[in-house]
Amino acid sequence: MGGDTFKDDFVDEESSRSSSSPCSCCFSDDLGFKDDVSEDNFANFSNHVTDLRRREKSYQEILQSYDVLLRSSKRKLRQARNEILRYTPGSWSDVKLSDYDVPKTTSIMLVGPKGAGKSSLVNKISRVIEDDEFFPARAQESFGTQSKGGTFFVQEYMIPRGGSASFCLYDTRGLSHISSSDNTRMIEQWMTKGVHHGEPVIWTSDSSDLKDRLIRDGGTGYERRKVNSVIFVINAVEILKSMECETSYAHMISTAFNCPLLSFKDDKPAVVMTHGDMLSLEDRARVRVFLGELLGIPPAKQIFDIPESRDIATALTICNLLCYSLDHADKNFVFLPKRNFTISKVGGGGLTKWIILLDIISIALILFMALASIWVVTHNPVSGQKLAHEAEYKLLTFPSPRLNNLTHEAQPIRRIVPQQVMGGPILACVQHPKSESVPESDHSIDLQIAQRLWFDEGKVTEVEPSFDWRTTRRLWYVE
Repeated sequence: MGGDTFKDDFVDEESSRSSSSPCSCCFSDDLGFKDDVSEDNFANFSNHVTDLRRREKSYQEILQSYDVLLRSSKRKLRQARNEILRYTPGSWSDVKLSDYDVPKTTSIMLVGPKGAGKSSLVNKISRVIEDDEFFPARAQESFGTQSKGGTFFVQEYMIPRGGSASFCLYDTRGLSHISSSDNTRMIEQWMTKGVHHGEPVIWTSDSSDLKDRLIRDGGTGYERRKVNSVIFVINAVEILKSMECETSYAHMISTAFNCPLLSFKDDKPAVVMTHGDMLSLEDRARVRVFLGELLGIPPAKQIFDIPESRDIATALTICNLLCYSLDHADKNFVFLPKRNFTISKVGGGGLTKWIILLDIISIALILFMALASIWVVTHNPVSGQKLAHEAEYKLLTFPSPRLNNLTHEAQPIRRIVPQQVMGGPILACVQHPKSESVPESDHSIDLQIAQRLWFDEGKVTEVEPSFDWRTTRRLWYVE
């Protein structure tokens, strides 16, 4: 099966009518119309032919991409590396960053089965970015039997190392082959609560001794970061085995990858296919086509084949993977029109609800204080007396331009002098300029000022006048 193409499989199928293969990239002869010809069978045959053509097209496109990578130059690789080194969170986004929750460091999480090569991928990325193929390994790689060793804690790796890193990689423990519920639970925790360095990853199938050790050695002193992008790592050799004979590996991959929380809106994670150096180029292309149909993603654009070789093609593929992941992270920022808090939002909606509640309480307190101030001004005796004195001062200082004059004839200028009525309050009256004593008929004051002076009954009665204040008002009120 190694180097055979789809076209050769189709010829063999039509000539020999051999038994059907469980591989979805190979073409089955079980079309269901050997003895019975019907419209449904012809429709199935038409759909089958359409699938064959689509697979053949994807297969040829992948082979052409391999040829392009093999012809790549060091200049193209250097340009891609410099573009990644110039990256800062949000620099590849075309939105207004002040309205979004932009992290200080973009976090990329590696997820995949045990032995898929997540730690090896971290070391490859570090060597490519540092431009040193002999760069010492940063992540501990597994060797030998897959059931031994491996990563048990979430490990953080800043890229590049030493400087002000613009993004970081998080290496995680391999997905459980036993319980898919453990994988879903852990993915939900990572995507909603975030990840931090030294966090233990515990499965329900772990022994009690292992659980105790992981809890005891787990560290919590590092910053918890929100996951901005995900890279799903898959072993190409195990996928090829699932294509030839049905295994649980492909089902476990499909279940974990299609977890809704692992995607950002409608964007699914990037997929890295490792250990391709153990397969022929044709088998690697067939595996990518199979993974594209299994996971529902375009195999030539979203699946990256990164073998163990250290050539220009592999390094350029790693740069393309990082560009895809960083661009994917910049497209999925959380929209925050009012950024009145600085902590990272890793999921849920409880924080936003509390902020809205605090805003409502603040508005209510402001309204209450405003109403209380108005009540104090209107009911405070000192404030009322101050208002009366201000009115009296204005009356004495600035005469009213209009005095009640029923005939509307020109009158001599009068001046206003204070008068005290029988021990009562001081009132204002208008005095003729030619005479110090003004007859009672000439007394006249402005209607609005008189109303303001006599408006508050309580303040007038407190002075204890010798006769009723209403009588005094009628004496000085000239209609």
